[in-house]
Amino acid sequence: MQLERIRLKAFGCFQQRDFDLHNGINLIFGPNFSGKSTLVNAIFFALTGKPIVPRVDTSAIKNAKAYSGTAGLQFIVDGERYQLYRATGKRIQLRSEKNGAWQVLFDEKRVKVTEAMLQEQFGIMHEQLALTTFLREGEIFEFLARQSTTRRDILHTLLGIDRLIEVRERFIDTRRIAKREQGRIRAHQNSLRFNAQHVDQAEIERIEEKLKGLEAAYGAETGDTALIAEWLQHQSRLQKRLDTLTREQHEALSGFNDVTHLREMITKVETGIQESAGLETKREALIQQIGSLESQIAALTNVCNTLQVLIESDERHCPTCYQEVEREVVQQIIDEKETEKSERRTELDTHKQSLETETENLKSRRELEQRLQTFRGLLTRFEQHSGEIGEIQSELSDLTSRLTERGILKNERLPAETPTDLDKPKLKSQIDQERKRLDQLKQQEAVRLDRLGALQRANRDAAKVERTLLSLELACAGVDKTIETLQRQILKPAEEELHHWLEKMDLFGQTRIDLQRQHLLPSLTIDGVDRSLMLLSGSEKMFLYLCFKVALAKVLGNPGFFVFDDPTLHLDEERKALMVDFIRQLAEEHQVVVTSYDEDVRLGLEGANLIEMTREA
Repeated sequence: MQLERIRLKAFGCFQQRDFDLHNGINLIFGPNFSGKSTLVNAIFFALTGKPIVPRVDTSAIKNAKAYSGTAGLQFIVDGERYQLYRATGKRIQLRSEKNGAWQVLFDEKRVKVTEAMLQEQFGIMHEQLALTTFLREGEIFEFLARQSTTRRDILHTLLGIDRLIEVRERFIDTRRIAKREQGRIRAHQNSLRFNAQHVDQAEIERIEEKLKGLEAAYGAETGDTALIAEWLQHQSRLQKRLDTLTREQHEALSGFNDVTHLREMITKVETGIQESAGLETKREALIQQIGSLESQIAALTNVCNTLQVLIESDERHCPTCYQEVEREVVQQIIDEKETEKSERRTELDTHKQSLETETENLKSRRELEQRLQTFRGLLTRFEQHSGEIGEIQSELSDLTSRLTERGILKNERLPAETPTDLDKPKLKSQIDQERKRLDQLKQQEAVRLDRLGALQRANRDAAKVERTLLSLELACAGVDKTIETLQRQILKPAEEELHHWLEKMDLFGQTRIDLQRQHLLPSLTIDGVDRSLMLLSGSEKMFLYLCFKVALAKVLGNPGFFVFDDPTLHLDEERKALMVDFIRQLAEEHQVVVTSYDEDVRLGLEGANLIEMTREA
């Protein structure tokens, strides 16, 4: 890909302007605040749809007075000429030249669709361009100032392996949490299995049969009168328990017409909760947007204050770049920044109002969740009481049938002459004991059934955790496989290209770098002596870093050009001269776009296509 022209409209500090680019070196030269970095941002934005500066919103790169800004690129690929236009409003248009006329290939607002088409047709990828093709302003200084603790940092930063490792660490942390949860569930399963081993149903049936025989013997020995009295006492106890359960069941439905009404309310609340899903995510997004806007406002305030101090001071030159201060231009910049700050404040107030609304909605949702738990508890109580009521009614019906067979009608009392003393007290005591044992077993059986349900739920949770662990294992294996693939398919070709550029720059003598040894720890050998990468001088580190970028660009598929935004920023004279020499070497094989305000760079790149910038632009 060869860049031919940059076309801007309402983009940054430019209202409408074109800039022609040539093959070889293109030097964008001018003072501060003249728009040099805006052109670099325009190239990167037109290709990727994102600003070159990380964590900056696209709306920040348009003209402050315009609704939307547009950056366009005219370039040649495989002999075909194209024009790519991208607006900050997310609209993208691609044209191609056919027989001297421009034809629109696509005009889209769907970002994912267009990005996929650009990647397929031209190999344009945001991360790849930022990693290899572009050198941000101050990137070299940031690299040299960083305190690297291991030799791994340089290579990981360039390859993006540090992000893969971070993703793998997150998977590992999540897997550790899942394993703890698995251990907890297994312990719970073991306790439930122990308690669920005692099956009492057979014993309950045996005691019921025994009771029938004892009651028959008791009636035969003592007469029907005593047996009927015992039945009536048991009937009274059952009726009291039935009345209590019925009253509690009625209390559980307090405020509802019937159980159907309660179920309808539960369904209605569940629907309301489902409809309000995503409130937390939306609220978190608003909080992040508010934080970003507050940071932008603070940054704009600092810029305005700094520029205001510059205007009000008696100094006629900028203390940083030593350029002559033109107060009218700086005041115009301050006014633009103040306008932009006002827009950010308005947007911030809108987001804060939205945050208050979403917070209230989230509070309402939590109240619904609490109400849902209450309703579900009521329904559970009702269903539990319904089951016990059914058992008692069945037992009462059986007793009523027995009493009816003996000629005793419902609620009828025995005659006063009914004897109260029993002929067989031991038999009566045995019946009482068996009934007490039967009640205990029924309670234990109810507990067992409850624990059995809990065990089934624990088994489902265990299966879910097992599936999660399997997914995490596969994810970790996939990340490891990706790193191995990078090592196999990228590092070896990158080594060869890196050696080519090191020999071309002739900085280290006979140098060999093994990128694949010791798990991606680069090993540097200079003139046969192993040398720690972190003990290199600042200049050596800088050019090793640049050679890494160029080598990876060759391996990952460089589009055919490089863009360096003020590469000599904060460099001393010696490193500045080396950087100019490197750019000249690079321009022998690639198109290079360089921005600078340094006269030494201008003299060193004499003969380059010069694009002079002025603040008036």
